[in-house]
Amino acid sequence: WVYEGVIDDPYGEFFIAEDKSLLKESLTQDYDAKYWRQRYSLKDGIPSFLANIAGKILTTGKYLNVMRECGHSAQVPTSENSKLLSFGSNHHYLECVKVAYEFASGELLNLIKERYDLMGKLRSIKRYLLLDQGDFLVHFMDIAREELMKQLDEITVEKLQSLLDIALRSTAAAADPCHEDLTCSVERSSLLKRMATLKGVEIKTSSDSVDLEQPVSITGLETFSLSYKVQWPLSIVISRKALTKYQMVFRLLFHCKHVERQLCGAWQVHQGARAFNASGTAISRSSLLCRSMLKFINSLLHYLTFEVLEPNWHVMHNRLQTAKSIDEVIQHHDFFLDKCLRECLLHLPDLLKKVERLKSLCLQYAAATQWLISSSIDLPKLEEPSDGFSGSEKFKRLKLRSLSQVQKVMIRDATVTESIL
Repeated sequence: WVYEGVIDDPYGEFFIAEDKSLLKESLTQDYDAKYWRQRYSLKDGIPSFLANIAGKILTTGKYLNVMRECGHSAQVPTSENSKLLSFGSNHHYLECVKVAYEFASGELLNLIKERYDLMGKLRSIKRYLLLDQGDFLVHFMDIAREELMKQLDEITVEKLQSLLDIALRSTAAAADPCHEDLTCSVERSSLLKRMATLKGVEIKTSSDSVDLEQPVSITGLETFSLSYKVQWPLSIVISRKALTKYQMVFRLLFHCKHVERQLCGAWQVHQGARAFNASGTAISRSSLLCRSMLKFINSLLHYLTFEVLEPNWHVMHNRLQTAKSIDEVIQHHDFFLDKCLRECLLHLPDLLKKVERLKSLCLQYAAATQWLISSSIDLPKLEEPSDGFSGSEKFKRLKLRSLSQVQKVMIRDATVTESIL
């Protein structure tokens, strides 16, 4: 076990138990990631002289076993001095186990970092699931808008996947060799409800009155998520549980981006009306509100990305460079994800619910004002001058005509003014 990572124990006498029903493939499906903790475990009745070092013995064999599963030769080099021949009173065996542990730990860490490029995979996940590279997302939101606005039961995941592939291939993401591991998924519940059902995540509520019921009408925009194919042995670090946490952050960022885009559309409509001097009308007051909403959502996105995800990522990156074992790598990665969830307000449903309500108001407002302004004012399109007037003269004439039109509409159609106010 200590030199090759193999248990040969037909009579069950060894103090390490093997659960053969747990397969390495389960790491990508099993949220609890039992394989890593329970495939090999310590039994009761450990010999007293090994009690202090039993954990190290277990870990040494586990590491060697992973390398063997990867098809990598895993044999601790032994000299005459480092062989486990006797368990005498000089405690020489403790030194032998320590040497074997350090070799196994270093070899596995090098294998996962160098041959399987752990940092490259983590950077790729950051690029897509933490929106570090935004061009593919902008393109995807443009071409998938119609599909994402459908109700849950009407969405075709296959269609979303093909649109995502188009977005990835036609942007800078095409240069990333890992982009083919990205897949689409559509959740069945809202973000608030999904967070409440996550195992092992401490949710803090100030009262029992937090309503976690999901809204009646929920579309793909609230439930769309990205997933990532992770192969063994990287699935030891990037398990199903870790990916689920990445997805929670992605869903929050994705919806914020959607709200920002809708408000930008409303802002453009206001700017169009502004060219015809609608000051003193409800439109000018509405444009101030639009600016405030955009400032809010931009500040929220800036906080989530530049004040939470980026600094925490750099801390984790630096820690992973100095990690001594794969267990330390898992620990640093899990700590990074939990800290991000906490600082992105996902552990605080009271606050998150307020943010969701504000985003919902922003979306209602953006849709309503775009419709009200564009339906009450016929914004003329400036064409090439063809009737003998220069461009500037034609613009002045249009502006005068439109100004009177705006004032007429605002006087005539009081309901539009009331609606905007």
